[in-house]
Amino acid sequence: MKFIMFSKHLEHLSYEELADTIAGIGLDGVDLTVRSPGHVLPENVKTDLPKAAKAIRDRGLEVGWITTNIFSADAPHAEDILATASDLGITQFKLGYHKYDGFGNLKRQLAETHEAVRSIERLCHKYDVRGGMHIHSGPYMSAVATIVGPLIEDFDPQAIGVYADFGHMGVEGSFGGWIQGLDLVSDRLVMLALKNMGQFWEADAKTGDYKWHRKLVPLERGFTPYPEAFGYLKQIGYDGYASFHSEYQGAATWKHLEHDELIEQTKADFAYVEGICADLGIPHGA
Repeated sequence: MKFIMFSKHLEHLSYEELADTIAGIGLDGVDLTVRSPGHVLPENVKTDLPKAAKAIRDRGLEVGWITTNIFSADAPHAEDILATASDLGITQFKLGYHKYDGFGNLKRQLAETHEAVRSIERLCHKYDVRGGMHIHSGPYMSAVATIVGPLIEDFDPQAIGVYADFGHMGVEGSFGGWIQGLDLVSDRLVMLALKNMGQFWEADAKTGDYKWHRKLVPLERGFTPYPEAFGYLKQIGYDGYASFHSEYQGAATWKHLEHDELIEQTKADFAYVEGICADLGIPHGA
């Protein structure tokens, strides 16, 4: 397994600074945002993605995948993004999201989402790249693995796979749902996000009313027990990239962290995961 870092929370850095920062943590590469906002804006992808990839690779790192907002083949600049990535040897990308319209719309939207992803599959075949549908909690068509698995099961697995996320899977299925979900999509798992979440009964910042808030927490604290989760990864033989999503900033976080604190927390998360991998005999870099 190789470890990379999601660049969303480091978008204030230049490509060179981004590479230096992630190399300094000891990670293997970058999960690079190619969307708006992002490190590479879609309209500039032909000129800027080669610059970003060069800066990252010059530091001895890899571009594990790019994170996009490609929700269909008709998404703005979708073909330019995938063509440029393919030319650079970047073979995986995260798909964009399809919002859930609310109760009563699911069956219709499943069919619409399927057709949209079918159009992406055609681009994947054209450019020899593979997309991952991100399991993301909340009002999204990919909120749970039990939706994502059946939704993509008739697509070419070399074109469309699953991007599992222990944080989002844990918050939607904290007792056993995340396990069953991972089991269901294990044969289509091509990308993995490392985060953890909890829920807290707190006053709303705007209204003062108390309600449940979902928050990102350090990997060893949240709903998903990481030693158990990595045991399942070993069992299924997952040996791809795993992306640290250190989004410890803003209103939806366990604590507001400045840049240096965020890097230190990511180092602590990485050390925690390395310890689990050592205990389980999961090789780093395989």
